[in-house]
Amino acid sequence: MKALSKGQHRWGFVCGQISVLEGRLMSYDFFMNLGGIEKSEDVLHRLQETSLREFMVPGAETWEDWSTIIDSYVHSQIDELKKASPSPEITDVFLLNEDYVNLKRAINGKNALFPKNVFSESRLNEIASGNSALFPEIIRPSISAIANPAGAQSENPIITDIVLDGCYLRQYLWLISKLNCPLLKEWSEFRVLSKLIVVLWRALKAGHNLKIFQQYLLPLEPFNHLVSELCATTELRSWGNVIPGIIGDIWRECFELSEDEQISKFEQKVSDFITQQVKQAKLQTMGPERVGAFCWGLNMEAFNLKLIVSGKLNGLPSNMLKDRIRQTYV
Repeated sequence: MKALSKGQHRWGFVCGQISVLEGRLMSYDFFMNLGGIEKSEDVLHRLQETSLREFMVPGAETWEDWSTIIDSYVHSQIDELKKASPSPEITDVFLLNEDYVNLKRAINGKNALFPKNVFSESRLNEIASGNSALFPEIIRPSISAIANPAGAQSENPIITDIVLDGCYLRQYLWLISKLNCPLLKEWSEFRVLSKLIVVLWRALKAGHNLKIFQQYLLPLEPFNHLVSELCATTELRSWGNVIPGIIGDIWRECFELSEDEQISKFEQKVSDFITQQVKQAKLQTMGPERVGAFCWGLNMEAFNLKLIVSGKLNGLPSNMLKDRIRQTYV
């Protein structure tokens, strides 16, 4: 594991805020107890006693209501941390998923769903009209291709999703690299590698030809060679000989599970592994790693909240939900 950066005094103010916010995060035991509550109305009532209460609206009953509440809860905290941070990149990576939802909607002629962050209103309007000139160079060529209505995606709509997945992961790594923190780079590469594996794994299970993924996901350093190898391998079991390190160990473990559990358990185990890694940042008084670790913990909290609320509203059994709860930062 890489060492924490030192002498990052300019991060002192935002890390002071995080010291307070960490005390509001929900623990793993809280989620296990919440998942064991049988009635959905009791679960929702219990959530009124948490930090979510500031974001609740009268009459919230549906999954859409609660999903919006949870998204607002997460976004508002990360946005406030961004305002207090000396460099925006570490918070931008945790808002980037929302940006790409907005970007895809703009390409398809739809309005943004989330608050704008990396891609402003004007930038989304430009891409809606086919203009990608002011997008970051790291993603501009790929975005330009799908902004053209006569592009390859007009014949095969899945190309848009593949291109945007590649752009998202490329920009994610690029933002992290600008912070020049070895530990953040290590965490981000674990996450991006696992995301790539899941994208290709789902595609293979759905019967897609992986060559199209190789063509439109890349370039994505340092994973170009690995993606090419996976896309050239038609026998899924042999992926275990290709995927490196701890992520490869987790993949091989999950491949032995029942087919309907493999991908979800892989995602869960990788998430839990990264959570254990980021906990090291609690030792840091000030620095971007502390901010990134908190934002990761906040995202894990959101995942668990959505898992339980959605599961209870849909009548899923408690043992199924509790088995899928992810490890938390606190």
